[in-house]
Amino acid sequence: MQTELRRVGCLTGAADGEWNAASQRSLTQFNRYAGTKLDVKLASLDTLDAIKLKPERVCPLICEHGFKPDGDHCSKIVCAEGSFLNDDNECEKRRAKTPTAKRDDADRSQPTGRANARPMTDSGEPRPPGARRTFAPIASVENG
Repeated sequence: MQTELRRVGCLTGAADGEWNAASQRSLTQFNRYAGTKLDVKLASLDTLDAIKLKPERVCPLICEHGFKPDGDHCSKIVCAEGSFLNDDNECEKRRAKTPTAKRDDADRSQPTGRANARPMTDSGEPRPPGARRTFAPIASVENG
């Protein structure tokens, strides 16, 4: 029975002659895809005859990630250059890396813009932090 289940693609393990849980799962798969309702608990001659009636694969070929069904075997999926295999076993184009703005470390050590410049006094020297700028009084001009 296990040999026949292997032939129709429902048993993937070795045929060891033991009607165990793996064999029962295989017959459950056969029932699902063949549209039958065979008793999975018991290996009988009627069940064997029903499986033998199927001339070809009944259960679909299930391949591991990175492979696809190709007839009765699995073939490796090869993606075109610039593509990669995603989690759904499909080739997907790589996204171009987007440029990101990056500061140069030299720019941080020597501030050059007015936003980074320290306030200056009227005499051209740096004003101490917290010091206020003083203004000379404006002379009034009398209109005459």
